[in-house]
Amino acid sequence: MKKIFILNIVFLAFLSLTSCNQEEIQTYSGTDNIYFSPSVYPITALRILTDSVGVSFALEKPVIIEKTYKIPIRVQGKLSDADRKVKVSIDPSSTAVQGTHFKLPDNIVMHAGREVDTIEVKFFRTPEMKNKSFLLVLNLEENEAFTTKMESTVTNVLTKKTMSHVRFKLSIDDKLTQPPGWFTTYLSTFSAKKFFLMCDLIHLEPEMFNQKLGSPGLAIADIQYYGNFMKRYLADQKAMGNIIYDENGTEMFFL
Repeated sequence: MKKIFILNIVFLAFLSLTSCNQEEIQTYSGTDNIYFSPSVYPITALRILTDSVGVSFALEKPVIIEKTYKIPIRVQGKLSDADRKVKVSIDPSSTAVQGTHFKLPDNIVMHAGREVDTIEVKFFRTPEMKNKSFLLVLNLEENEAFTTKMESTVTNVLTKKTMSHVRFKLSIDDKLTQPPGWFTTYLSTFSAKKFFLMCDLIHLEPEMFNQKLGSPGLAIADIQYYGNFMKRYLADQKAMGNIIYDENGTEMFFL
């Protein structure tokens, strides 16, 4: 009796394995959707889901007259062993002008074998950006390679605003305001002339000040050194009869 019981268990186990082997693994069978990745997968630097970013020349040195921003795009569906063209249109709500403020690639593609790729938008620095921001809105469109069925919006948990998977907004300007890493206690009141002079003399990258106090190069000891260096420089220049003036016409000073 015991032997029969054991044989029954073995038989049932065999049937179970056979059934599992015969079952087909379900694969994605829908169309291949194209969408802007940051609305589903956070941008590493921001760690939040978003359908818009701000791009600025404000912390770039004056010699920098253009910069490229790469927007991640992603495929929901099958990969391909050939490049696939991605169709992108410029939304009428855009205030940025192609050829003046930005340029898109002539051909935008999802390269062979990739699930994620990028759209490279080249921005041009123009004088009016000092006082005005420009908006570029890009829409993903359906074509022979991709559909855009992820067009419903979702809610951003942090901002409580809705986001789009197929629409991406970029604002561009050159407005310089006090960056997070400028610590007035040791560096005094912020001004663009003072900021760039300090960066040039000490060979600092202006963009590093886009971090918070305590970040690499922005410890209290670092900030104190920068302030003391500039005080010595301004005193030496004044002693030689060369008074350095700030952009408001007053004598430049550091605390």
